Amino acid sequence: MSRPDATAAAALDARVIRPVFLCFLDVLGDPLRACTAGMDLTFAGTGNPDLDGYTFEGIDPTVVDVGSVRVKDGGSESVTAKLSGLLTLDAALLNLVGDRGNWQGRTAQLWRVIRDENGDQRGAVQHYYTGWMTALTIGGSPEGQSIAVTIESYLAAYAQASGRTYMDQELYDPGDLSARAAVAIANGTSGNPLTGYTGTDFGPGGFEGGGLLGALF
Repeated sequence: MSRPDATAAAALDARVIRPVFLCFLDVLGDPLRACTAGMDLTFAGTGNPDLDGYTFEGIDPTVVDVGSVRVKDGGSESVTAKLSGLLTLDAALLNLVGDRGNWQGRTAQLWRVIRDENGDQRGAVQHYYTGWMTALTIGGSPEGQSIAVTIESYLAAYAQASGRTYMDQELYDPGDLSARAAVAIANGTSGNPLTGYTGTDFGPGGFEGGGLLGALF
């Protein structure tokens, strides 16, 4: 996250400012570049390859809601970008967002431009957030529909639970009964996971039936 340059920082002290927010969502096959300026903006000479040569479509700022970026230990909190007031969602758009491979895990970037009360830009374009799209929801009301995208920082996006487990090891190795033994230990039971022997006295080999050894033998 970058900070506003000196000119932009000085302009923030003014009584009235008119910031413009820029958003880039790297949707596969249909990348979205939009801004809240109320008109299209095209950039050149910024030195940023994600800005120069691209046009950010001006949309009504009253139907756009980009959440605040809050930084904490382990990375920033999730950010939500919401577009409301959609009269309808056509089949092409529904098919696009319905395939998670088109957007999940792909890049989202946010920039900010500080403008004074006359609409004149003060300072350089500030890049203040890069994340990855992790969730998308579609909502609706009698007045219109909305699309909300949840964006996570690098650390949060890659800290999600993998969902992997070793509890199904027996499917690949029928002789591996470690998962059954682990469940038995967790449940406080004892016995041979293969025979079901409870080990109320002594298990084979003279070990008392109970605890880790009882579960394994």
